[in-house]
Amino acid sequence: MKNKIVAVPVLLIVLGLMSGNLFAQLKVYHINEGAVPPVSHGVFYSLPRTVVNIEVTIDRIENYKGPYADYAMKYLGLKNVVLNNSVEYAISDIAITTSPEPDPEQYYYVETVGKAGKGLAPGLLELSDAGLMLGTIPDQTDTVVKTVVVNKEPAAPLVAEKDIFPEIFKYYADVSVFEKVDTIIRKVSIDTMTMERQYLKRTLVEKSPEEKAKEAATFISKIKDNRFNLITGYQEVSYNRETLEYMDTQLKLMEKEYMKLFTGISIHKTLKFSYKYIPLPNQINTEIPIFKFSKSKGALDLDGPSGKVITIKIQRVGNTNNVASYLNKAVKESKEQGLSYRIPELARVIVKLDENTFKETQCLVSQLGLISSLPADKWKARFYKETGGIKALTID
Repeated sequence: MKNKIVAVPVLLIVLGLMSGNLFAQLKVYHINEGAVPPVSHGVFYSLPRTVVNIEVTIDRIENYKGPYADYAMKYLGLKNVVLNNSVEYAISDIAITTSPEPDPEQYYYVETVGKAGKGLAPGLLELSDAGLMLGTIPDQTDTVVKTVVVNKEPAAPLVAEKDIFPEIFKYYADVSVFEKVDTIIRKVSIDTMTMERQYLKRTLVEKSPEEKAKEAATFISKIKDNRFNLITGYQEVSYNRETLEYMDTQLKLMEKEYMKLFTGISIHKTLKFSYKYIPLPNQINTEIPIFKFSKSKGALDLDGPSGKVITIKIQRVGNTNNVASYLNKAVKESKEQGLSYRIPELARVIVKLDENTFKETQCLVSQLGLISSLPADKWKARFYKETGGIKALTID
């Protein structure tokens, strides 16, 4: 199944005009269970919360035993060969990224009040199609298109042995029978004379696996001899470089195909799985299970009976601690406030299997930080869509 791709374009919403020496004043209400809906017109917006996306790359290794593997040591002296058909899985990479989505706990209602004069350019309130605040500065639209992977790719099925042999063991289908000729002598008596007559009986007999392995080993030796004679100029023919390289390449390919009959083959496939986790303040420093992994089965759901649990842990770095302390000491004023914005927290993200750390990185997590607000009037601002933090601010 192919991954489903969701594109997030940016939508502009025009709230009104700002002109003259007086700016239209904004009233902003936090939407919660106790909030009283205003009677005037306005628009809703949301601050973003951070989603941690974990993309896991798993290597699927399919091992197929060669039909002559049991005779590899006897005829070619090979020890390291595939002796059994098997499937193995290994985690090769874990990528951690973040993306924004509306925070259901941080929706706001914006009501415009006051009168405007003439002479200034229109003021814009920019929102994404998900309702995330982008800013109020005109002609500064964020045109970035965000791609989000929301589905995980299923594991590929193991190919049956009857289907894989014709594809990877091409020369296994060589002639496997030989003609056996038996001489039969019959004595015929006529009167007092006895004569012997000979008859040839021809039958087709199937070769044993060892006989076929011996023939394949002999043919490999012939190929090596032919390559040696070609490179050393045994034929005393002046081939041009392209012809010589072509013949040598074809001989190497033929030798490789015959060697597979003894060594077997391992087929590597890459599988990708995507998971998402929304960090919560009450889960800081707690290992949260995200999926299970088994070397014999690959990525599994958490309710699977086997496999080791892969966990994710979020740790706050503490870059907003001083700001939080300052805001707690600040005197709360009753004057009306403008648009709310976030001050994101820097967090450490750790993905682990048992005690072994697979991946560790740092990123900004909006919901682990702080929320503050702008003045109710005489401001122009632009916000980061990913975090809800201030990108640009102009105070008139």
